[in-house]
Amino acid sequence: MPADDDDGLLAIACDRGPYPLRSGNRVIPWIDGVPFYDRLAAAIAAARARVWAIVSFIEPGFCFPNGTAWWDLLDRCRARGLDVRVLFWRNPRFSSTRHVFLGGPAEREFLARRGSTWAARWDSSAAAAHCHHQKAFVVDAGEPDAIAFVGGMVLSTATLAHPGHHRGLHKHDAFLELHGPVVADAEHNFVQRWNLARQDPAAPPWPDQLRAGPLAWPDRLPPARGDVRVQLARSLAPDCYRGPTSIVGAREFDSAGGEATVLAHYLAAFAAARRTIYIENQHPGQHALLVALDAALRRGVRVVMVVPADPMPAIWHAAGEVAELARHGRAHEHRYGPTFERLAALAAHPGFTLAALARSDDDGHREIYTHAKLCIVDGAWATLGSANLVDLSLDRDHTELNAAWWGRTHCLPLLLQLVAEHTDVHAGDDLEALDRFAAHARASRDSLVRGGPVLGGCYALDPATYAVQPPLTR
Repeated sequence: MPADDDDGLLAIACDRGPYPLRSGNRVIPWIDGVPFYDRLAAAIAAARARVWAIVSFIEPGFCFPNGTAWWDLLDRCRARGLDVRVLFWRNPRFSSTRHVFLGGPAEREFLARRGSTWAARWDSSAAAAHCHHQKAFVVDAGEPDAIAFVGGMVLSTATLAHPGHHRGLHKHDAFLELHGPVVADAEHNFVQRWNLARQDPAAPPWPDQLRAGPLAWPDRLPPARGDVRVQLARSLAPDCYRGPTSIVGAREFDSAGGEATVLAHYLAAFAAARRTIYIENQHPGQHALLVALDAALRRGVRVVMVVPADPMPAIWHAAGEVAELARHGRAHEHRYGPTFERLAALAAHPGFTLAALARSDDDGHREIYTHAKLCIVDGAWATLGSANLVDLSLDRDHTELNAAWWGRTHCLPLLLQLVAEHTDVHAGDDLEALDRFAAHARASRDSLVRGGPVLGGCYALDPATYAVQPPLTR
């Protein structure tokens, strides 16, 4: 594919949501937590007017790499007279709330003890299994040089990894920095959720209704800051937000029916792929996407999917249940039975590689948990955000936010950077990158089977036994 031949991928742009494809932007991908959180802390510290944050999970004692506590940075910005607002997720019935700042008596006492006067609202989930999962920041909203950050990292010490993961047990993750007209859409997403948040009387706005009052809807676009086309995409459950959703330069959109534009992007991207699909995600796939991957592989597209070899407990649990039902020919009865069967079937394609990140040290092997949620197609289209490849994140359930961008000049360098980080091997284009990744991952798997080390930073997995058999590093 010629360097400038990505016009076929423009069909991926989605017209089913409120945010159009915006031209004239600048995008900066940030890989791994130390570089990203250094950059975020610097951007917030340099803010002149506003700091807005959407927080799903947070480790209460989280500090940036320079040692500054998250709470201290917010207090300092507020002390400088900035409009500081944080939209937290609230769901006391969720399966794990250890790192959720719920806004109840303990959290309010914590803020009062600190003397924090910045504004907070809590967007409460109606269902016990629902999560407002977006992670985003907007710095100096409404200003011509406003900046937005969209991604999947949580405010957690475990995220503070260095690229290459040559030491520590930290997570692999990613975030995207945005400049230009698309920042207005990130502002709109924040304002919509802030103004229309489902408020629980047990967690009223902080410090009071006046200080945490409603925001004006964005009514202008920042000027062009680059040459990248970007489109924001979301997952929203039906009836989460009702009210005005229009934004300058965009279409009218009724969010009462929910939104699944992240899924629409993925499906269109997999259908448009001609050469390569590279995926990093915490989940090994959603059923419709695995079907689309199968079709792409049949067309000769090479696919690499990087997932955790030791996934979250819910995935272990579901895979075990499916495996037990499969022994009796009843895997289809499980909610995720068809999904695991589809994943296993991809192993029949020589162009498919399922892989995990790991490193070998003098003390043994280290699994590196893949928490990133990104995809790069043909080295010319990419998406990065909070959405996992699972039905809950994609099928109008959890609240998610991704940013997609176009252009080989802007997407291929990210692919080559990631492949080099995970394999210690450098490549020149997307085909070479995925071929080398696949060969390296298989050689590393063979080394582990023989009792040797992980080669570079990854190894291949067996899709048929994913989350059923323990990782080879064990």
